Amino acid sequence: MSENRRTFSKHPLAIVTAAVISAAAGMAQAEEAIKLDSVVVTASRTAQSIDETLAPVTVITRQDIERKQATSVTELLSTVPGVSVTTNGGPGSRSSVSIRGTVSRQTLVLVDGQRINSATSGEASFQYLDPDQIEKIEVVRGPRSSLYGADALGGVIQIFTRNGLGKPSLRVRAGTGSRKTNELGVSYGGTVDKTKFFVGANLFETAGYNFSNKDGYISQKGANLDDDAYRNKSINASLSHEYDFGLEVGVKASHRQGKNEFDNSTTDYYHQQFKASILSLHASLPINDLVTSRFDAGYSNNEATDYISGRKDDLFGTSRISASLLNDIFWADNQMLTAGVDYYKDKIDTTDKFENKSGKKENSRYNYAAFVQNQSSFDSSDFLISLRSDKSEVYGSNLTGNVSFGIELPRNMRVIASYGKAFRAPTFNDLYFPKTTYPSGYKYVGNPDVKPEKADNYDLELRGKTGLFNWSAVLFENNIEDLIATEPGSDGFNTPTNINKAKIRGLELSLSVHIKEWTLNTSYSLVDPKDTETDKVLAKRAKQQFAFDADRAFGKLSVGGTLRAQSDSYTNSSNTQELAGFATVDFRSAYKFDNELKVEVKLVNALDKSYQTAKGYTAEPRGTFVTFIWTPQL
Repeated sequence: MSENRRTFSKHPLAIVTAAVISAAAGMAQAEEAIKLDSVVVTASRTAQSIDETLAPVTVITRQDIERKQATSVTELLSTVPGVSVTTNGGPGSRSSVSIRGTVSRQTLVLVDGQRINSATSGEASFQYLDPDQIEKIEVVRGPRSSLYGADALGGVIQIFTRNGLGKPSLRVRAGTGSRKTNELGVSYGGTVDKTKFFVGANLFETAGYNFSNKDGYISQKGANLDDDAYRNKSINASLSHEYDFGLEVGVKASHRQGKNEFDNSTTDYYHQQFKASILSLHASLPINDLVTSRFDAGYSNNEATDYISGRKDDLFGTSRISASLLNDIFWADNQMLTAGVDYYKDKIDTTDKFENKSGKKENSRYNYAAFVQNQSSFDSSDFLISLRSDKSEVYGSNLTGNVSFGIELPRNMRVIASYGKAFRAPTFNDLYFPKTTYPSGYKYVGNPDVKPEKADNYDLELRGKTGLFNWSAVLFENNIEDLIATEPGSDGFNTPTNINKAKIRGLELSLSVHIKEWTLNTSYSLVDPKDTETDKVLAKRAKQQFAFDADRAFGKLSVGGTLRAQSDSYTNSSNTQELAGFATVDFRSAYKFDNELKVEVKLVNALDKSYQTAKGYTAEPRGTFVTFIWTPQL
């Protein structure tokens, strides 16, 4: 690894260029990425190679997305070490992604630098993101509250949408498959002089299948027995320009909307209409040889409306404005200081009335923060320290920090030790949800006195490169206090309360091999998530997960497959109900007729395994899909 060492120069033009292209606090030109797929920005909010980072990081590149023929973001994330995926059925169903035994609300999700976690549920709507409009995904495992503030307790997932690079080109994608699934997409983008542009649109629709089964609480009668269809229309656009004096300015915009059908506790016909938009602006300028400044501003909005037999029922929406200013200061040959300020404001739009204890309506809150980070690079070691202070309008101040130290070892190995503090902010649902009795009989109400969850995390990683092999082994322990759990009150309503403590220990192993025309990737995760008050295993966490990818090229033909497996898990906190483990296999193949036309064939769940990742919801059965991709030479 020593050949990849970095020193901070007093004339850091190469690093500044990398930061301008790849960073801007999440605004990245990822396809270019200095021609290095390993360049990441999420781990430190500065451009680094994976070798240089002092955190466990996985990068899913555009090449990976195309090789796997992925139709969902959760499919891509399901093979990442330490990442757990839960879905309430097939395409368009509610999807949750968690890292290292935490829950999805404890994972921060960014799209082009903008937070997309809902301010009401705390979760991100992964099911509506289109992989064909994604350039790269960076997954950082372990807390990053010292850089991003609230919710980065388990880790951070950052998604970068497509950009225009190289000669302007047109791309048309058309596919069809099982369950009346159809897809049509078109995009055009490229670079003219120093201006990059891209625009793409996509339509995905499927008749689906019946998601729910008899293991859940949903009645197996009436409309609950029909197939659950899904339709998604999306568009993505970006434009940026670099001036001769070093200033780069850019804008990105994306919009998704559609409809998904689902089952509920009644036998009526249920469906949801959704829409989500993201707008982000950035500007980056090297002030002089020692200082580079970046400014970002953004707006995001997501809205989901439930309908019962055509009648509008519940509306949950989050809109968010944000701004950040970062300065990279190269104050010595081997020292880089990053200082910045962040601001964002959440506003919710709901059918229900959210109020505090005084009866005042609660539908918005702001958060502002300041942070500082210093990275030191020496001959055979690296050191990083960061500190951040967040101030919320609702739940007060939180101070977080991180310390990481990496040492080069013989035989291209490296050992890294880290400690970090993090917190998860209570959502509007946690704080202010009105008293509600659901058709199933479940009762719930918010608690304005609930406090943020807090965590201390320890990491020890050994990584290395040996010939054609890249590998990593990580031990971690995450101690969480004031864990928010629902407890029944004297009035019979379940309410969020800071009563639990958790200790999550684990091991993550990963190995990638490139031998001639073979590409092999494997990962194994072992996690021990315990409620320290009861000594019970935390619910909905599988202790073991395994994934194996294999791909081989034979000239114009390529073939590949993915094996995923996970162990049993408990569905309740008392550990009396279990969800069975499972293993699935997918196969894929592609043939490139010429430089313009390619056909892809994919077999999902080849063994037609019947399994669940969420109790009561059947995961996708066997299906075959064919896609044609046409890239005419204009």
